[in-house]
Amino acid sequence: MLASLGAVVVIVLLPLQYLGAHLCAWGECAVPGPDEIRTFRVLAGVLAVAVVTTLALAVRRRARLAVAGHAVVGVVGLVAALVFAMPGIDWAGLRQDEPPARNPDYVPCYSGSDDCVGG
Repeated sequence: MLASLGAVVVIVLLPLQYLGAHLCAWGECAVPGPDEIRTFRVLAGVLAVAVVTTLALAVRRRARLAVAGHAVVGVVGLVAALVFAMPGIDWAGLRQDEPPARNPDYVPCYSGSDDCVGG
């Protein structure tokens, strides 16, 4: 019971900690520092331990409804940990876009060729 309550508390704390680290006030936005990143990692670790503990105990008790409920809490916790990750995950950088096409009028400048603009 205590581990499942801890998991829910951590799921609530993750967005609060994220907002506190990224709060913009008076035109200046804070950048998460090492302390905020360390706090996120501790919270994510506590969340993982709590979810695994509750799932293991529910499986041991053979309580199907409890296993399903704790699995839902685990999925919500995983989503929260990914969405509120610090440092942030660069989702756009994970795409495999093709590199931009090279300009057909581009002439490379080689050292010593005297073809370079500006010398």
